[in-house]
Amino acid sequence: MPDITVQRHGDRWAIVEPGVASPTKEFETRDAAESAARALAGDGRVDVREDDPMGLADAQGHGAGEPEGTPAGGPTGVSGRERARSNQAGL
Repeated sequence: MPDITVQRHGDRWAIVEPGVASPTKEFETRDAAESAARALAGDGRVDVREDDPMGLADAQGHGAGEPEGTPAGGPTGVSGRERARSNQAGL
């Protein structure tokens, strides 16, 4: 079985298989990622990296991904009064 790496991925933990560009799976906790990695690795080795080689941890703070000066109505700028009141099926 292949060796598996568990590493930080922003504020989450990811399982990375050798030769694969993006993570196979992501988890909220390190423990969950390690358990899944052990199951996936079988007899292979599981390595844990504390650092985030992709640099996502530096980019994800509170409000990351939202443009500066987000309107009071939320990221879309639409207030509660302007949103649809119900789904209009069949239109």
